[in-house]
Amino acid sequence: MIIFRPHKGGLKESLEHKKEFSSEQEMKEYIFNQWKLSNDNIAPFSVEDIVISDDSVDDARCGWHDTRYVCIKRYGSENYIELYGAPQCIGMCATNYER
Repeated sequence: MIIFRPHKGGLKESLEHKKEFSSEQEMKEYIFNQWKLSNDNIAPFSVEDIVISDDSVDDARCGWHDTRYVCIKRYGSENYIELYGAPQCIGMCATNYER
């Protein structure tokens, strides 16, 4: 199991939109489809553009013990890796969390 929350407002608002998935792939496909729907059915990035950071932190505020950044490598024609040397964060995920 993996849980995801989008980068949205503060922690409370972000957690209101959290969603659990049975796999990382399922989570990535959900994220892709949500962004596609909110952009008039035009995909601004691919599932393969979604990456998860290697480093994690224990976020005691919400009980997510291995919180990692969920990022995209590009958005439309903007390649964040080429422009900034790092992907853009769009949310957080964890696999070790209090249910």
